[in-house]
Amino acid sequence: MVKAANDDGVRVTIKTLAKLAGVSHTTISRALNNSPLVKPQTKKKIQRLAEEMGYVPDINAKGLVTNKAFVVGIYFSRLKSGTSSNFLAESIRQIKYALADYTLAINGLDLVSNKLSLLANGKPDGVLFISQSVSDDPYIEFMRDNGIPVVVINRRTSVTNVINIVPDEYHGVYQAIQYAIRLGHQNFGLIKGADNFASTQIREQGLRDAIKDSQTASIRESSIVQGDYSRKSGFHSMNKILMQDEIPSLVFCSNDEMAMGALKACHKFGLKVPEDISLIGFDNADYAQFMIPGLTTIYKPVDEIAKRGVTELKELMSNDLVVKERNDEEIVATELIIRDSVMDLRK
Repeated sequence: MVKAANDDGVRVTIKTLAKLAGVSHTTISRALNNSPLVKPQTKKKIQRLAEEMGYVPDINAKGLVTNKAFVVGIYFSRLKSGTSSNFLAESIRQIKYALADYTLAINGLDLVSNKLSLLANGKPDGVLFISQSVSDDPYIEFMRDNGIPVVVINRRTSVTNVINIVPDEYHGVYQAIQYAIRLGHQNFGLIKGADNFASTQIREQGLRDAIKDSQTASIRESSIVQGDYSRKSGFHSMNKILMQDEIPSLVFCSNDEMAMGALKACHKFGLKVPEDISLIGFDNADYAQFMIPGLTTIYKPVDEIAKRGVTELKELMSNDLVVKERNDEEIVATELIIRDSVMDLRK
């Protein structure tokens, strides 16, 4: 193995690698950027050499040449509360993989003091808003108006001239509740998500409309409890529902985190799921299939939404574009995942 030159304080550059490998600077650059123009065997040799020599790309120098900061801003609506750990981890994992050449500046808008602070460390090359609340819109507009490519995912925004990628949450919930009604469920409960989150309102509307259209099912207002998308809120909300004189045959939990908390509350009351009460969640988190019973839920393709968002943002950044005079909206379908947490009452 070749000894890493930077162990001796000597900076390893592309020129160093080119000389050692006996190829041009261009070939080195292409191989390190995984270009298909370089033969796989040569690419592997160069990448191994770069690793052995301790080569680290000079982002600052690259930025001077391209006039780019190689920084992308990633903003969630909230990091203090409301954003589930599963959603946060999955989003960041997909984004980090797709933007490997960029430094990610990740923050929550609930932690930002004012709009100007978004540019306190300079302009990023682009911004991806993983938005949940209409209160994000002033920040989205601010970045757009400062000539920064902006993509908004996860929530439909009224801000124009930005690319917007959203999941079809309404029809996902509507389909799930229709499924439960077909199995004989007529009395429903609801544990709502975080207050002021668009997803909370959309998912509740999907539930209410499915019940309304059935003409047989119903939901009591006392069986609708405000949560905040956390497991703890799911537990406490379900406690409130189960302490009523009459309990619903099925409770829709606005995400899987709260469904897990609700399941624990059912066990506390000595109730079996789904024999005594049924549950439906939303998200299809990794752990949903391993819950006992397996959780029937609505699959929200976080990975696909994030990938599409990053692809659109990279295209804007590579072409030095800020979307003008158009509002591109892409709808990503959700899917009902049927497991064992909903009882068939027709039997």
